[in-house]
Amino acid sequence: MPAAIELATTLAHAQGAYTVATAFGSEGNVAHLILDTGSSTLAVRPPAYDPARDRALRATAWAQEIRYGGGAWAGPVLRSRLAFGHGHHARAIDDALFALIETDSPFLRGADGLFGLAYRGLDPAYDLGALLQARQGSPAVTWPWPFPVGDALGMDAFGDTLRQQPRTLLTPAFSALEQEGVVRDRFALSVGRAIVHVADDAGPRQAQAADPLNRGVLVLGGGAEQQHLYRGPFVDVRVVHDLYYNANLRAVRVGSGDPIPVSPLDAAETARWHSNALLDTGSSFLVFDGPTWRAMMAAFSRHDPSLPDQVAASAQAFAAGQGLSCDAVYAHDWPDLHLHLEAPGGHDAVLRIAASNYWPRNALRHGQTLCLLMAPLPDFPRQAILGLPLFAGHYSVFDRRGGSGQGQVRLATAA
Repeated sequence: MPAAIELATTLAHAQGAYTVATAFGSEGNVAHLILDTGSSTLAVRPPAYDPARDRALRATAWAQEIRYGGGAWAGPVLRSRLAFGHGHHARAIDDALFALIETDSPFLRGADGLFGLAYRGLDPAYDLGALLQARQGSPAVTWPWPFPVGDALGMDAFGDTLRQQPRTLLTPAFSALEQEGVVRDRFALSVGRAIVHVADDAGPRQAQAADPLNRGVLVLGGGAEQQHLYRGPFVDVRVVHDLYYNANLRAVRVGSGDPIPVSPLDAAETARWHSNALLDTGSSFLVFDGPTWRAMMAAFSRHDPSLPDQVAASAQAFAAGQGLSCDAVYAHDWPDLHLHLEAPGGHDAVLRIAASNYWPRNALRHGQTLCLLMAPLPDFPRQAILGLPLFAGHYSVFDRRGGSGQGQVRLATAA
């Protein structure tokens, strides 16, 4: 049985998501990749990875174009060596599939790419072999990239072109690690907070990386046996479908108030979206559907009539790239949230989110705080996105074994 490997993670690069150092190619180019359970693609951007110097690189006829709530990218799919860790925690595979991406979107911040940890259904690619053969002859491969880059690519038109080509599903990097016997089919994350802690606005990124409040751990192939990383019992949440980490959110309770029921999806929505909630470590926020959001704001107002206005002020400040003054918001005045999710046995798994985890202090800037609760996104399905505030302060095991609807995410208090 392969041993688990523990890897350091940090908020310092992506600011609102954890990254892990990953080495690409024959030269071991190190890239800091966002750990994202809301996607499956392995993607890296230059200059973190230099394909011109990679003696292990093999081009393919595939390309990918992926869109997120906060950005989009496109690029060729390459094959090469992928390595993690050092010493007895070092592991590698020689045939990883990843995209070399060009993007002008700011959603990666200081990260070098993405390490998608969801399932195969979220890792699509398109075979451009016939298109390139007709355009340029042999070899019909997507590297060197034969299209414009950045804004010049025209993402909408390029996406339309891709979707006219044969579609395939790639094997995500974590699935490849498991299939090659490098790790078992599970991983765990120890998360301290949801957004980077800034002790000094003038300090370098290295200082943020050294800040204990910004550190975490990724355990590839590990779970409950890593007893030094957690304390107390686990609360288990059922993963109802293996596209995303789909969960059923049944209710939200604000402080000691009555539970606010969350409507399940109807039959047509379930057929398309599978559940009313996603467990997404790539999100810095907790995002709720419209009726639930309005009921939560009413519950906050009953607690203190000024609280909804503070939520709105934070959203307005964030849209302008700012936060609110820490002196203006006192997290101890805010109620904790309790999420009721379906457990593997059918009962409720209740997870507490401390107010300090959805109103973190010194967030993105020293002396500022942000509310990490969000109203529904435009044009998004009727689903809650349960991001890092849910995982903050927890050691979370993503156990993928057992097939569709049989997986679970187990959360215990981080040590």
